[in-house]
Formats: sequence, structure tokens, C-alpha cells
Amino acid sequence: MYPAQYRALAGFLVASAVFVAIFVALTLSAFHKPTPHDLPVGIVGPAAVTRQVEHALDSAAPGAFRFRSYHSQAGATAGIAQREVDGALVASGANLRLLVTQAGGTGPDQALSGAFAAVAARSGRQLTVSDVVPPRASDSQALSSWFVVLSVLIPSLAAGSASALAFRRARRAWAVAVPVAAAVVSGLVAAAILDGIAGLGNYAAIAGIIALFSLAVAAPTAVLARIRPPLVALAVLVFIVAGIPVSGGPANLASFTPGFLRVFGPVLPLGIAASGIRNVVYFGGHATSPYLWTLAAWAVAGIAGLILVTALRRPALVLTGPVTPPPVLAEPVSARPGQASVPIPDPGAARSLTLVVGFDDSEPARRALVWGADLLRARPGALHVVYADHVLIDSDLSGFGRAEMDESRDEKAASVAEAAKEITTAAGTPSTFERRQESPADAILHAADTYAAADPASTPIIVAGRSHHVPHQVIGSVPVRLLHESPYPVLTIP
Repeated sequence: MYPAQYRALAGFLVASAVFVAIFVALTLSAFHKPTPHDLPVGIVGPAAVTRQVEHALDSAAPGAFRFRSYHSQAGATAGIAQREVDGALVASGANLRLLVTQAGGTGPDQALSGAFAAVAARSGRQLTVSDVVPPRASDSQALSSWFVVLSVLIPSLAAGSASALAFRRARRAWAVAVPVAAAVVSGLVAAAILDGIAGLGNYAAIAGIIALFSLAVAAPTAVLARIRPPLVALAVLVFIVAGIPVSGGPANLASFTPGFLRVFGPVLPLGIAASGIRNVVYFGGHATSPYLWTLAAWAVAGIAGLILVTALRRPALVLTGPVTPPPVLAEPVSARPGQASVPIPDPGAARSLTLVVGFDDSEPARRALVWGADLLRARPGALHVVYADHVLIDSDLSGFGRAEMDESRDEKAASVAEAAKEITTAAGTPSTFERRQESPADAILHAADTYAAADPASTPIIVAGRSHHVPHQVIGSVPVRLLHESPYPVLTIP
């Protein structure tokens, strides 16, 4: 049996080789010999002439073009401007005139020009080519639309993965808020730079499309990262390895790729986001709605997945010692102004107390636990110790070091549990120990909610030590948050 590090290295190398093989195979399959498939083309002219042209093209390149008839050159020009066709042939006179739009992509433009030039040569007629929707001077080959989306793609993948890892233990609302905020920022920044460099205008529309595209990538990636960090590789395969060749690249060759790739063209975000921006800039926004709906479907599915994954997440619990029934407390008295009345223990009555103590084995936490254990030496009650196993980064990104990280965290939790047991045993006070994988304040509040729910007539008392991370603060952020948000009495031990 080889050592674990060598197995991890071998797995990493194999994964890298597979990644390269798939990416190269798909990209070369798409672009090594681009051939049009069902490229929409308008045609204007007498029926006899148009049938000859269509037959000649079908014979030379079967299945390459899909024809649509127009009654006039103006109608064909409008069809191009509204994204019904990529070009049109006007064969109503002695010569042939080809209407194209380089703004729709250099790939369709060149394919149409080459094909109809051959038809004109065989028929002995002259072909005139007119660009009816040319690209802007600052975007001379209409490449900016695709490249700005490509530039946002990798940061969006990173934002989705990083948000899932960095905010894994944060409040559940952050699971959705962070990818959405990152997408909005990406759209605003990318559209501003695009307008500043390429001068495409339409700032609001482009920023919205880019933001929607970013969220369509980031949110599903975050779902995969939260389920299991190595699954981010699946997002890379879908959005980059498959997404780039399927998109057709900067020349808009989506209709030129093999059939197994064209199937995914209408659904993968990269190509449709680039086409959406191109349509907004050059074609008055025509035929953009299907692209927006598809991007929205990706984004909504990702957000729904995040909500579901975080809702199903359950904090891990480790219990030690006997579980004492919920407490019976004195009658409620008035709390601070503006806060609901809460019950507090009656010092003169020997009624049962329930203490929920936040503990991480720091010196302030030890003082808080000693105080709570000593209090219950003289009166009946239950002592519940809560350890918040809270980390910001919950993965090494590759996934190979996850076992070692979990082992280290388990050892830390066991050490904290042992320290708590020593204190409560020395005081002769029974206790329970809970390890909750949440932020400290959330862990303590949720633990208190558990005991309060068991007996609505009782109210737990939260005990916390002052912060040991920032000695200059009087009590620290966790006790302050508990004081602001807790519906239960909070006691801070300095």
C-alpha cells in the first residue's frame, strides 16, 4: 500500500490528464474544420432562380444552409437586423448581391461569402457583398461581446466556489447573498470597462446580462462546492471545458460545430450570454429574450439549490454526560425597554436552572464554565456546554486533504470536550457537551432554542465569557450579538 500522499499525487495527475484530454478533444472537434450546419440564410428572387441557387448550395454542402424566402431586399435586410437570418442573397437582377453582417460573427460572414462566391462563379454572374450591419470601429471584428463574457466566466466560477467555502458556516442568508452580490459587481465592473475600451454603450443592458450570466455560473458552482468541494470540477467541465467549444468562440461558430456539441448550444451560458450582448449592441435587442430566460433558469436553479442545501444542513452534535430535563424558572419580569419580558431565576427559590455555556477552552470561556458549574453545585439544574466548531475555509480546494482537516478538527473538539469535562467533574456538576458546526453566537442561540422548545414554559440562561481575541474590547462581538439577538437572559463573565 502506497502512502496517502503518493495516492493523492497520482489522483491529481490522473485528474489533470483527463481534464486536458477532454478539453483538447472537445475544442479541436469544434474548431479544427468548422463546417456550417443549418445556417439560416434569406433569399430574394424569382422562384426558378432561387431553386437553382438552393440546389447548387445543397449539392456542394448538404445541410449547410437553411433558406428563408423574402419578397424584397428591404425585407431581407430587416430579417438580418432582427436576427432571423445570418445573411441573404438577392438574385432578382442580372447580378447577385449578398447581404451579410460581420457584427453577427466573422464565421457566418466568411462562410456565406465563400459559398455564394462559388455559386456566382459557376453561374457566370458577378457577386457583390454588402455588410448591412457592420461592427463599430472600436469593435472592428465584433469580438468584444464574446471576450467580455469569457473574462467574467472564470471569476464567476471562483466566486461560486470561494463563497461556498469561505462562508460555509455563516448565516444561511449569506449562501444566496454572496453569489448574488458578486454577480452584480461583476456585471457593473465588466460593462463599465467594456464601454470604456470598446465603446459599445448600452451600459445598463450589458451590465444586466453579464450579472445574470455571472450568477448563472456562480450559483450552481456554489451548490456543488457546498455538497462536496471536489464537485467544483464538474462546474469547470460544464462551463469551461464544454462551454467554450459549444459557444462557437469569438467568431460565432456555434452553428459550425459537430452535432454532439450543437445540442448543448442553446443551454450553456457562455455562448448565449455573448449572443445576447451582441444582439443588444448591434441588433436592437432582437431575439434576446430566449437567451435571458435560459440564463435566468440557470441562476434560479442555482439559488434554489443553495437554499435547499443550506436548509438540509444539520449541525453535527457530540453529546457527553447525562441530559437534564428542561428547567423550571420563576415568573417573568420586565426586560430592557423595548424588549419582551423574559423569565429570570428567582434567587430565593430552589428551582431548577438551565445554563447554556459557550465554551472553546479559552481562558474567558473557562472562567464562564467554572462560574456556571459552581452555581449549580448549590442548586438543582442542568449545565449544557456548547462548542462552536466554526471555520471559514472548509476545504483545501482539491479535496485530497479533507480527511486530514476533519481529523484535526475532531481532535480539537475532543480536546475542548475533555477540558469542559475536567471543569464540570471538579465541580461535581453533571453536564452535556455539544459540538455545533456554526458560528459561536448561532451555535449558542440554537442550542438554547433546543432546550426552550422542549418545554415552552422554561427559559434557558446563556452564559458566555468575554472575547479572548480582542483584549481591548470590554466583552467582545459574540456576547454583544447575544445581548442584541437573544430572547433569553444573557450573562457575560469578564
